[in-house]
Amino acid sequence: MSSQHHIILGYPESGKTTYLAAFWHVIEAGEGTTSLTLDRITGDAEYLNTIVESWLRCEQVPRTYLADEQKISLHVRDSRTDDTMVLSLPDFSGETFQEIFADRHCEQDLFHDLDENGGILFFVNADRANDMMSVLDHAFAGEGDEIAGSNSDDVLQEFDARKVPEQTRIVDMLQLLQRSPFTQQKRRIVFVVSAWDVTLADKITPQEWVGREMPLLDQYLKNNAELYEARFCGISAQGGVLTGATRESLLEQDPEKRVICHWDGKSGQDITLPLWWLGANEE
Repeated sequence: MSSQHHIILGYPESGKTTYLAAFWHVIEAGEGTTSLTLDRITGDAEYLNTIVESWLRCEQVPRTYLADEQKISLHVRDSRTDDTMVLSLPDFSGETFQEIFADRHCEQDLFHDLDENGGILFFVNADRANDMMSVLDHAFAGEGDEIAGSNSDDVLQEFDARKVPEQTRIVDMLQLLQRSPFTQQKRRIVFVVSAWDVTLADKITPQEWVGREMPLLDQYLKNNAELYEARFCGISAQGGVLTGATRESLLEQDPEKRVICHWDGKSGQDITLPLWWLGANEE
């Protein structure tokens, strides 16, 4: 029997809490979608029940604020192999991420979670505006020319870490995890593109989506394969948008059947598949 410890990461509104709600329901309901069964939980079970209730009603799962941060760990067992797995979700608020990125400050408990040698599920959300910037977003002056729209009254704005593109912050965190005081080690990481239902018309893979929407992250992973062995997954933990006729249609389905999981070129409902890869012993 072996034991593994994996961690869920993602910036606010990336879909990680909704995934946790769906995951919790699947293993608690025991409907046969997965062979994972619950051993125990550490953390606030009432919080878990709250987000699951919202998920079952096809409502927006409540956001986490600094005063409401929860650290939830699910201890699960594979009924086929008897192997155990701990899935840890330190449900960060925006302020916590601000401290890590801008202030280079990390709480002791969070440090220990991040320094584990297990795998990482890192969530990014497909259903929000791309905050990427390029040189095309700026005007440049030629020799003797003024920059368009500038004047002598322009005031330089102070750097605001909250406005740094998400992919830049993700790459920064991946770099930090490989530097002292963290232990440098090769780790498996799955980038989960949440709200995957909004990409279906594009007919692309999760890896192609990351390459298109987050090219900096894509290039970092390709050039640092010795540090991170990466895979990509598309998940819609709700199955569609939570408004109008679509929501009514989702409510008519069995909750675990409305989930979408695009993994290894196939689409299904088993949202535990990325965890199996994180814990696999294959090279």
